[in-house]
Amino acid sequence: MKKRFSAILTVAVALIMAIVMLGGCTFVSSAPKKYLTAGDSEIAAQSVKFNVDSEDERLKTDLVDAVAKVERTSVAVITESGAGSGVIVDMEFENEGSTAASWKSRSDVVYILTCHHMVAGTGAFEVYIPDETCSYTNDNYVFKGYIGSEKPSKYNAQGYAVTLVGGDFESDIALLKLDLNIAAKSGTKLSADKIVKAKIPSTEVGYTVRKGETVFSVGNPTGTLPGSVASGVVSWLERETAVDSVGNMTLMQIAVSTNPGNSGGGLYNLYGELVGITNAGNTNYTDINFAIPCYLTNGNGFVQIATQLGGTATENNYGYVSGRKVKFGFTVEEATYENATYVRVTGVTADGIAAKQGLKANDVIESVKITRTVDSNATTVVEKTITKVAEFSEIMQSLQAGDTVSLTVSRSVSLGFGRYREETKTINMMTLSFWFCNTGE
Repeated sequence: MKKRFSAILTVAVALIMAIVMLGGCTFVSSAPKKYLTAGDSEIAAQSVKFNVDSEDERLKTDLVDAVAKVERTSVAVITESGAGSGVIVDMEFENEGSTAASWKSRSDVVYILTCHHMVAGTGAFEVYIPDETCSYTNDNYVFKGYIGSEKPSKYNAQGYAVTLVGGDFESDIALLKLDLNIAAKSGTKLSADKIVKAKIPSTEVGYTVRKGETVFSVGNPTGTLPGSVASGVVSWLERETAVDSVGNMTLMQIAVSTNPGNSGGGLYNLYGELVGITNAGNTNYTDINFAIPCYLTNGNGFVQIATQLGGTATENNYGYVSGRKVKFGFTVEEATYENATYVRVTGVTADGIAAKQGLKANDVIESVKITRTVDSNATTVVEKTITKVAEFSEIMQSLQAGDTVSLTVSRSVSLGFGRYREETKTINMMTLSFWFCNTGE
């Protein structure tokens, strides 16, 4: 049976769900169809590049030297609802001569990776960058930010230096943009050469993360200890686990001590390269924690997601990952009774789509029916009896925006005095496109 893990933010993140509102900005997309076409974000992402060290520049060192190389790439993020971490990344955009895209490739624009759950419910926030002495208290390195429902460029015009490029619920990755042309908290402008950026491993040198490899995190545990270092090893490369308020995720398991506040922080190797973004931990056991690696076979690695978020962003709208769907807000597990397997609902997110339609914890899913409108005159229907989680997951992953999902569930209803009756319910839900925010432009 799978253990449940929690996103490591300094406050409970149970309220940060895929269907909440953000300053009037809904996660449910009403975007033009051109934004929902499969493959469009991959095309746009071709103009995005993460820089790497050349083979000659890559040097494996001891832990002390590796920490010294990257510690200034770690930032603290303080929001209205909690605190966490982020990483300044060496990310570039090709300027293809379009004035609309020139803001991406300016030398005074810096990009910061963090976890989506860190900023999903955020209005105003602050980003603390370490100065040359690794102090986080220098107001020349503290910048105000804002995320909301207006076009991103509006917040820069209002004096907010940090704005959202794009956020993705499913991978738990968000990309921020720091405009150094806007003054820091001290009122002065910070030069770009004062910023240290983290580089990712080069795929050209054949490097891959390995089980047992030494790695270390730099982050902001408790929300009050920015720049804290913890080391350990990679425990498992791709582990599927259930994360509170996010759902099932495939993540890198690490034996590194991370705590509330480490969310969004960097995980590095001894080459001083960014190999993961820490995002979840087990609250019952020590050193069973998780990070989002550069690349995942399911396409949800932080490099894979950040390039799509950056590639699809415009001055007036946030970036997105094509084909994403709003989470229904429930988790399941496979159980056995009298040698027969069945799929049981283990949890339902309060105020989520499934909860609003009447799904409850401990419901047993008997069957699922998918109804899809092909055109104005035709629909297709797929119906299947469910006994295993794998077959249920396969059907749910095949959903497209606009599909209707009908779950037939059975449940025990208490009649009091230890008596129960079995009843059958049909739960109907609409599949909606997920978009962090759509300003309509």
